[in-house]
Amino acid sequence: MNKTKLRFALKYWRLAFHLIFKTRHFGVNNLWWAQQPSAIGWRWYQQAWGILTVMPIVRNYQSLKVRSCLGWIPQADCEALGYQKEIASKVRT
Repeated sequence: MNKTKLRFALKYWRLAFHLIFKTRHFGVNNLWWAQQPSAIGWRWYQQAWGILTVMPIVRNYQSLKVRSCLGWIPQADCEALGYQKEIASKVRT
């Protein structure tokens, strides 16, 4: 992990945790006391199954990279992390 990725990981750690583990109340705007849970949040048993089977966590990490380029974080931050180039290289034309 280079310095740029480490800096952004510290800046967006809550969003990353929320998107990788699909928490219901730990996103940037979804605090514990929020009335409405996150639409992408999983229930506790789905999170446990995802951790045990590992693959859903890997897919959630891939989804995090795509979502970061769709406006979940500023576009400049997405480009600085290199996700834009990585995603563009995997898209078929």
